[in-house]
Amino acid sequence: MSLDEYYKRLELPGTATPADVKRAYRRLRAKYHPDRNKGREASVEPVFKRIQEAFEILIGERQAPIPASPARTPTSAPTPRPTPQWTWAWGQTSEPSHGQTEPPSRGHRSGPPLRGANCLTELFVPLEAAIHGGDVEVSYVVQGVCGQCHGHARGRCPICFGKGLVSLRKCETIKVEPGAWDGQRMVVDGAGHPGTNGGAAGDAIFSIVVVCSSAFRRDGLNIACDIDVDFITATLGGSYQAQLLGRALPVTIEPNSGPGTAIRLRGQGLSDRHGTRGDLTLRVVLATPVGAAYLSEQERSALRDLFAAAQRRAAPN
Repeated sequence: MSLDEYYKRLELPGTATPADVKRAYRRLRAKYHPDRNKGREASVEPVFKRIQEAFEILIGERQAPIPASPARTPTSAPTPRPTPQWTWAWGQTSEPSHGQTEPPSRGHRSGPPLRGANCLTELFVPLEAAIHGGDVEVSYVVQGVCGQCHGHARGRCPICFGKGLVSLRKCETIKVEPGAWDGQRMVVDGAGHPGTNGGAAGDAIFSIVVVCSSAFRRDGLNIACDIDVDFITATLGGSYQAQLLGRALPVTIEPNSGPGTAIRLRGQGLSDRHGTRGDLTLRVVLATPVGAAYLSEQERSALRDLFAAAQRRAAPN
């Protein structure tokens, strides 16, 4: 069963964020809990169990069942994933960080290898990377068996204080494709909670959150910002190179553009999951040309005369 089916159980779209999952679970749990449906326990209990299962799988507390499939003959050897590099996250041995879930197995036990749980967290993507693509670094916390006592401390371990688990900080560089959208999910295999007894690590599931700097204003998929245009170009019109989102964007300035003039560039804003693109709106802010500081008195006088003559022609007779 795909993850989308579990989202449907919680009446959510596939783009739902971790916070959406938790809110939907609380709402449906209250609605279908057998204790709240006296006389209807037999009918609501199966629904309640399906909701519980979906929630635990989506937050990583339970591994989704893997359907049986015929054995495949590998055509080439799989590329091994590099050994994860872990760092201690001191002071976080008792509680998982926001967006993380505790793996299903505590301590080091004898038995078969157990795969680690998936972790679900938010990936904050700058506006530039969301539109043009780019690498985004993320640091998050996963829960692993204490390497000092291997889970058998019983209160005496100075590292985990007898809890058997420690928080480990994990760092990944995520390649974001152009046109990323809010709620888009990205999965990094083997980047979740470590396994036990030599088991493989779970996966890290990232939910994208597009963030704008203070230089931009956002309205849905549309974004807007100010550009400084010297008053000569604004008056006469011409070509202008706007430095936006790490790139030079050629813009045509119409003659007599005043402060606040809006230049709309259609289809250059943010995207949604269907590929719809918003607009980028540039608002003109008048600036003084650099060369103005080097005008001679004669040139300044000539400039005043030009504007005075134009003003006289504009005045009513």
